[in-house]
Amino acid sequence: MSATTPDHLRFLDDPISLRITWDRLVSISEEAAATLVNMAFSSIIREVGDYSCLLMDASGSSLAQPKTSVPVFIGTLPATVRHLLAKFPAETLKPGDALITNDPWLGTGHLNDVTVVTPVFRAGKLVAFTGAAAHMSDIGGSLNMGSSRDMFEEGFLIPPSKLMIAGQVNQQLLDLFLANVRSPDQVEGDLHAMLAANQIGANGLLGLMEDLQLESVTPLAEKIHSLTEIAMRKAIEAVPDGRYEAAVDIGDYEGDIHLNVAVIVEGSNITIDYAGSSAESLFGSNCPMSFTYAYSVYPLKCLLEPHLPNNEGCFKSITVTAPEGSIANARPPCAVEMRNRVGHMAHAAIFTALADIMPDRVMGHSGSAPVTCDVFAGQFDDGRRFVESLCVNGGTGARPAADGIVTGFPGNMSSTPVELIESATPLLFLQKSIVPDSGGAGRYRGGVAQRMVIRNTSKYPLSHSMFYSRQKHAAEGVLGAAAGAPNVVAINGASLAKPVGRHDVLPGDEVTIQMPGGGGKMPVAERDLNAILWDVQEGYITEAGALRDYGVNLHDLTRG
Repeated sequence: MSATTPDHLRFLDDPISLRITWDRLVSISEEAAATLVNMAFSSIIREVGDYSCLLMDASGSSLAQPKTSVPVFIGTLPATVRHLLAKFPAETLKPGDALITNDPWLGTGHLNDVTVVTPVFRAGKLVAFTGAAAHMSDIGGSLNMGSSRDMFEEGFLIPPSKLMIAGQVNQQLLDLFLANVRSPDQVEGDLHAMLAANQIGANGLLGLMEDLQLESVTPLAEKIHSLTEIAMRKAIEAVPDGRYEAAVDIGDYEGDIHLNVAVIVEGSNITIDYAGSSAESLFGSNCPMSFTYAYSVYPLKCLLEPHLPNNEGCFKSITVTAPEGSIANARPPCAVEMRNRVGHMAHAAIFTALADIMPDRVMGHSGSAPVTCDVFAGQFDDGRRFVESLCVNGGTGARPAADGIVTGFPGNMSSTPVELIESATPLLFLQKSIVPDSGGAGRYRGGVAQRMVIRNTSKYPLSHSMFYSRQKHAAEGVLGAAAGAPNVVAINGASLAKPVGRHDVLPGDEVTIQMPGGGGKMPVAERDLNAILWDVQEGYITEAGALRDYGVNLHDLTRG
């Protein structure tokens, strides 16, 4: 700032005042997120956390998001705002408007994720945007996961539209949307929760502007983005220049997908290039570029500057490219429902590519990726219908200097609580437990898997939609460690050769779902003996597993 800088902007030159302001932005976004969670009707938002709330400046550049947000939305929401502004220029927006879309190529990559954006006005001037993106419990379509041949089979498309017009709900649009989903009450409730969250974010941002006497958030945004970009560029400069390549294979609805990545480091810039990856799939694993971008920059940020608050400046030094028409840059109207098959596996290729030059930072491949979200639909004995999502995590890869755990990565969604599913559906969980010997062995062990056995207690058949892809391609270890255990899905004890698509579950049938374990890190021979003994004591490995995977005979140790 120069000597002519207005007094009310001098806080931007004071590190302490700026940090307080920065933290306040994050706090505002977290208050918006709390509003969304508390008001949401569906478990996938309320319990699982498949959502984000974002504060943006008047151009759509991100300012702050909650710490609990799903990583993909920080990479997609700003781009969505820019697409919306192309349809609804800033000068045409009015107080009380709210915009909406779920176009996969303008938003987060598939139809279930709906984005709602609210323009923020101060003294009649557009000064910012607040946005919420969240997974709807149902979006119509066939519920036949992964088998669709184009986007039109997958559900209801909302082009860039106004959900609110001058403070009034666009009822015609809302009625049309709700007429095409199986759980209209949940969907409508979630949309109103998103609108409320945006308003809470707008109120907080306007309060901050009032306190700081800001007529525009632009000076604050420029300062935050500049400092963040400088920090990221400094972190990139510490990485040796070069081209680092790796590839992973992923199970598709039929056959496999090959995902090839080159991480190219040049000074303070990084390019992630997916040339050499598979062409577009005939099925729903295609990934729009928006989703590929988001889940490419996120693992890089985890490696380079994990504690830096997320905003637009984090990613100005990173470029992501993929050949148009490839699995990582699919074109409309490709089927994209299961685009996370590709996006969630980007971390595995990137971590493997950089393992030799960043051995202290990379993780083993995650057994929680690609994330799975089973959908059960049917009816109770009294005829009431239900649609409920069951999200479950496997084991993460071994962490940089610790064992993996059972949680989500690179997505950070929680597992759906058993009690909620049992109260909202005629499903009974007979078992939910960890699986010994399922985490990849290494100096640092991969996170263990978990297994569930679920019974249909209704007198009616129900449909179970699923898409599992780690039967043949387990989560690999890095730097000489072993892979985790693969998926297992069975009905009445008989393993499904192809656990994808939609299956009927008859009354009394029992579904077994075993999630994958995570990959380990560094050679098995380097694991501490006390860590092995602790694993046996806690049930993470068995005595037979200790002997098979680590060469440790517990009987000999006991006799010794």
